[in-house]
Amino acid sequence: MPKSKGTAVAGAEKQQNQNVDLLRVGIGGKQVFVRSSEIKEVIRPKPLTPVPMGPDHMIGLANVHGQVVCIIDAGCVTSLPPCQRIVTARTRFLLLRHAVMHVGIWVDEVSKIQQVDHSLLANSDDNGDSINRIELEGSAYELLHCNALLH
Repeated sequence: MPKSKGTAVAGAEKQQNQNVDLLRVGIGGKQVFVRSSEIKEVIRPKPLTPVPMGPDHMIGLANVHGQVVCIIDAGCVTSLPPCQRIVTARTRFLLLRHAVMHVGIWVDEVSKIQQVDHSLLANSDDNGDSINRIELEGSAYELLHCNALLH
């Protein structure tokens, strides 16, 4: 019995759902991938208000769309190098998805978005670490799990 058009479309959608969108960013001179599903918004840097006696990883507070957002340096809470903390034309804040907290991470640049097969990330999903190594296109990269930063 030949496949109907609807079955072929459903199969294509299922195959497409096995891909994960990753955003490649630069943090402290290192190329790092972040799942796009963990990112609420990518914005240009806003003026930051320093927080006296705040933790080392807290760069400052920003007003984004009327919300106070804590901007952090992922390099201070992971094995990544610290961000450069110099605003350039390529600097961005990645506002993270979270039900309660308004948090963003400083990235020195945003390079590109890339689809990868979910199976390439399977080992990194299970261990709960904030940083995992993945291999894509013959090169090793770090995968930053932003949700692990917020727990």
